[in-house]
Amino acid sequence: MAEKYKVVVIGAGPGGYVAAIRASQLGLKTAIVEKEYLGGVCLNWGCIPSKTLLYVTELKRTLEASKRIGLTAENVQIDLEKLRKHKNDTVKRLTSGVRFLLEKAKVDIYEGEAAFVSNGEIEVRKDDSKAAIESENFIIATGTTPIELPMLRHDGQSIIGAREAIDIPQVPETMLVVGAGPIGLEMATVYNTLGAKVTVVELLEAALPMLDADISAASEKALKKQGMEIFLSSKVVSSKKSGKQIDVVIETPQGNKNMTFDVVLVAAGMKPNTRDLNLEKAGVELDGRGFVVVDKWMRSNIGHIYAIGDVAGGMLLAHKASHEGIAAVEAIAGDSTGADWKAVPYAVFTDPEAAGIGMTEKEATESGRKIKVGRFPYRAVGKGIATLATEGFTKVISDAETDEILGIHIFGPHSGDIIFAGTALMETDSTAEDLGHIMAVHPTLSEALMEAALNVNKRAIHIVN
Repeated sequence: MAEKYKVVVIGAGPGGYVAAIRASQLGLKTAIVEKEYLGGVCLNWGCIPSKTLLYVTELKRTLEASKRIGLTAENVQIDLEKLRKHKNDTVKRLTSGVRFLLEKAKVDIYEGEAAFVSNGEIEVRKDDSKAAIESENFIIATGTTPIELPMLRHDGQSIIGAREAIDIPQVPETMLVVGAGPIGLEMATVYNTLGAKVTVVELLEAALPMLDADISAASEKALKKQGMEIFLSSKVVSSKKSGKQIDVVIETPQGNKNMTFDVVLVAAGMKPNTRDLNLEKAGVELDGRGFVVVDKWMRSNIGHIYAIGDVAGGMLLAHKASHEGIAAVEAIAGDSTGADWKAVPYAVFTDPEAAGIGMTEKEATESGRKIKVGRFPYRAVGKGIATLATEGFTKVISDAETDEILGIHIFGPHSGDIIFAGTALMETDSTAEDLGHIMAVHPTLSEALMEAALNVNKRAIHIVN
């Protein structure tokens, strides 16, 4: 006989487990299903382990750069075995924490792969066992998986994805990264710092092409300065194994290039995990790329089936998934304004970091609005000079008539932390004048954001407007 619940969440990543805990808080009988590990990709193979590696490699680069100000550390080495252990211990601690929170919230945990039998029931299979679960409401939170390229067939050794890369099985002498998005460039940063000669290929005309053009250009310049070779408007057209290496042909605007690499990391985009859910039996509508179509309350076309996070498309961000999970559960409980955030912040943890929220300058211009743009460099901030962060800058875009903030973009250390101030202000329809009026602690890098807002209206103090 099937177990019955008020809410069943399929997928225990940062969207799913948060949704399950919030459902329990609201007094709803809840279960969660996970086919691999609690915490999903984010905690196990993505956000957390990658930032663990990036922190260590950032320290190495910081030490090497500090020679110019008197801090000398000769022959800085990274012990890969200890680094792996730190990464694995971090993941284990956080995933164990997720299990503890779910159990304390009295959420029933099912291990196995879920598939719909009807729009009111799923079957969970693990090995030779299976369980039937009925629910008044379902929340699909199954995330995405990397796209594989036909000319670069994944073998888990010489042609790898982010899951293999995060374990740093070894540091290759040469490495090709296909895709200059956040995943590709973050892992390129790790391996480049560990000593690999890294080449990046990107189909579009910019590195981090989703970012504001000024941020993208600054990131590309910084990565090249660190020793990476970057081919834009380029693609891999063929590959073949040559012993333990991979020979590839890269089509570039300057002609084809024949190159050989020890390892190829494919980070060319993500596809939704909807194929194995039997959604056709539930009647759930998908878009042309396989993402679940949802409304502002995260409901699919079947009113009691919801989808959150990456599987619902849009910006593929862990924090967005968590907030969508809460919105979906509160909608089920009858008390939700939906996923109506005015803007969603994001960050890329390359070196330096980049972060943003709202419209890019191009998007703001193309929207038909008249805009004003304020900029401020870290080299005009005391702490920026003192901490060698002089490459950084901030940028604020506002409506020329109302002064309402339309977008904020930051390039430099701690961008992902500083952007939170912009998020709070954009959510409350604030203006550039409002942001410029808020005190920033001195001396901090956040002063650059305050001054960029002042510069929108030609009132910045520490640069010539």
